[in-house]
Amino acid sequence: ERLSISNRYILALFFLIGIVSSLGLDHPAYALIDVSMMFVMMVLIAVTAASRELAGERFDKWAVLLLATMGLAVAIQEFMGFVAGWVIGSEFSYDQVLIHFAHPRFYNQLQTWSIPILAALPLLFPDKRWIKVTCVVLIGLQWFLVIAMAARGTAVSLLTAMVFIAFWLPRQRKSWLKYQVMGLLTGVVIYIGILGLNDLLIPQSQSGEFYAHSIGRPMVHTTGRNFLWRLSVEDAVKHPFLGSGPTQYACDSTFKPPAHPHSFIFRIMGEWGFIALFLIVILAVSIGWGLLRNLKHFSRPGHSDPPLRAMIATGLIAGVIHANVSGLLIMPASQVTMILICGWMLGTAENTTKPHQNKFVAKSILLVCTLLAGWQFFFSISETPLLPQRTEYAAFYGRAV
Repeated sequence: ERLSISNRYILALFFLIGIVSSLGLDHPAYALIDVSMMFVMMVLIAVTAASRELAGERFDKWAVLLLATMGLAVAIQEFMGFVAGWVIGSEFSYDQVLIHFAHPRFYNQLQTWSIPILAALPLLFPDKRWIKVTCVVLIGLQWFLVIAMAARGTAVSLLTAMVFIAFWLPRQRKSWLKYQVMGLLTGVVIYIGILGLNDLLIPQSQSGEFYAHSIGRPMVHTTGRNFLWRLSVEDAVKHPFLGSGPTQYACDSTFKPPAHPHSFIFRIMGEWGFIALFLIVILAVSIGWGLLRNLKHFSRPGHSDPPLRAMIATGLIAGVIHANVSGLLIMPASQVTMILICGWMLGTAENTTKPHQNKFVAKSILLVCTLLAGWQFFFSISETPLLPQRTEYAAFYGRAV
């Protein structure tokens, strides 16, 4: 009910183009799965929003605790790697960090969505003084990982979103800005401490990779993204109406190793075509502008606007920037976090559209979702025997352990 009728038609046409584009491929199975996954993600966002509306503050507390617990668990595991390296006299390097996420950048995507939300801990648990210290430490640990992995996309996206929300919602910034600033400074201190311990505990001949792979890396470079963006443009020019086909970059054997444009916009343009790109841009602008107006309206004097909404909006804006500039939305970590943040934002937003009681539409959506979920289930079973072959390209990360 939060989407206008025109936006619903735009979204339906977008997915129809994806289906038609998939059916034009020689092997449409993977492409159809990609389209259906995106469709199911939209439905899960709506389910998350409904869950938040029903549970209220209880949902907020559990969601924040989930993100905080996950961040703490990941940080502890990474520090265990540093300690193990010091014990055996070696340096914990970029090739080993966050290896359980298959690649460090996949966790960086998750951080972009979630770091702004961690500042809500003191807001949701005001009676516990130790929560404030814990909040700063947690945010500091996450910023340390961002710095240690030279996650430029995460850093730029977060800082851009925070500056924008600080000016767009000035009344709310006192509830989150101080925790983010203190957390960032804590992360810098932790990073400097790790560098110092490396110099003390590791022979000079074996140290230096940690710095060289973090902020010691050349920061002004595209790591091949400009080449992949050019390929996306070329594919869109060759196939302007339907693109080269969903999942083409991930599954096309001409890319070795499997490549990706590292941008949602370029991915849609190259794989789905210019029409789909136009539709998704119109949809994003419409929803985004409506969200910003909603936030601005209810943050004025005389309205009660929860500060939590400013933090969720920051994570949402940062995640969108990262996904379009340098990130991936094809990884489960990114997708699940996106569903949580988008649904959470939708569930806390004030409803300004008229409700529509149309049981036929609701039943039709339920039927389509059930069919798509069943298709994905049976497809996954059929693909299980091929998993070793599909994941051969990731052998490099296994050798790094």
